[in-house]
Amino acid sequence: MAERVFCVDFGSAYTKVALRRDPTADSALLACAGADVDFWVPTVVAVDRRGADPRLEFGDRAADLRSGGGIDVYTNFKKDLFTAPTSAPGKPVVSPLDALLQSEEFVTLAARYGVQSPQVAALRSMAAAARTLVAGPGERVVSLEGHRQANAVKLVYNFFLWLRKQVLDACARLPASGLKFEDFPVRVTVPAVAPSSDLASHPSCKLLREALHRAGWPLHAEQPFVAEPEANAIGILTKAANALTRSGRVNLGQMFNKGPLITVMKGDHNYPTYRALVIDVGAYTTDLAALFIDTGGNPVETADGAGFGVTQRSVPFGVSDLDQSVRAALPPDKKAWLESAPHKEFQTFQRTYSGESKGYRVAGLGVIGGEPDRPALSACLDQFTQRLTDEVTKFCAALPSVSMQELVLTGGGNNIPAVRDALIAAAQTGGVRFVKTHAPDLKRGKAGAPLVDKLDETFARGGSALGGASLYFERSYY
Repeated sequence: MAERVFCVDFGSAYTKVALRRDPTADSALLACAGADVDFWVPTVVAVDRRGADPRLEFGDRAADLRSGGGIDVYTNFKKDLFTAPTSAPGKPVVSPLDALLQSEEFVTLAARYGVQSPQVAALRSMAAAARTLVAGPGERVVSLEGHRQANAVKLVYNFFLWLRKQVLDACARLPASGLKFEDFPVRVTVPAVAPSSDLASHPSCKLLREALHRAGWPLHAEQPFVAEPEANAIGILTKAANALTRSGRVNLGQMFNKGPLITVMKGDHNYPTYRALVIDVGAYTTDLAALFIDTGGNPVETADGAGFGVTQRSVPFGVSDLDQSVRAALPPDKKAWLESAPHKEFQTFQRTYSGESKGYRVAGLGVIGGEPDRPALSACLDQFTQRLTDEVTKFCAALPSVSMQELVLTGGGNNIPAVRDALIAAAQTGGVRFVKTHAPDLKRGKAGAPLVDKLDETFARGGSALGGASLYFERSYY
């Protein structure tokens, strides 16, 4: 049982942290000093090697830097952490150094500098011998994915070490409470890479657990990890509220009393079944979840061990894949600028072309994403949207019908109007209707239309952290 807890929504693009100060306090997002947006920081690490000793920068300061000239900027390393270091079928495991030495580009470069073929062959042999010597007898050659994952573990450790200081500093700015925040356990939201009960034993979560431990974070003893889509739904449907009954049990009725679900939970024979469908389009994954409850028309009792039945899935496809296709579709000079642009500038470009349908002006280069680029970028967005709608249609096809249903759209991808509209349409395939839709930038419908909850940034981006800190996940209170 954890009376108080932190929850870190470790996102590929941004990281958010929520705090539950006591069992009945609302979960709240913590403000990071100096952050452009109070409650989130870019998941970015930069290494500046221009001085005598390397210097690390994190968050917004790292996001302001451009790679090159002795500076390396690392983004999207969460993807490397959760990518299994295996090769495709029939593809040999090749280390990055071997890939370089065996490439045609290396042979061409060697010839340009007058290096003869026998010397290239000798260098390859020396590298192979050195690799064998270092690896030792019987040890596996590390693949490119393995190298990236190992590097991601180092980045994650340093990022969480820095983040812990930011979190404790933020807590020190809270009204005096006498609480020992440094002793609060942490829960981390992760992609739905395994059933909830098996997340802690997933190989990538084990690596994350070790990095957190080394960085000084005490992990939640019972449930250190929770799947992002489920946490997201809980955060939004409860609006971050936590409550106990007089007997000290979770008061689900009070926590979920801010929407249509309360009708089902009170026991209504016209609405005995309920589902919340969650579609979170993030940078690395698109997370799909269906939270289901069948009351049989009877009031929900916490003592029953309650909660939702959950079907969820994380698809390793997100906004970073759209970004990659956009860069590839642009002329070489524009592609090169985007590949080396600071994280913040790239995010600004992303918002202007996808959300505002405008180009982004760059000094000395002109407009990126303007009229000449629009057909190519529109094709990229269409392909991205089609893949997402296909995944949603497939996921929804396996779900049973229910008497009441809500739709929750979150994540940066749902800030793109074309994506958001397409996902709403895909979720309603087959005549399905939602009594309420939660999403960013939604407009209220006409009288009699389904209810709309226009999510502000707190819940559109912070829902997973708020939900992960919820009393809902403290099973000892049931």
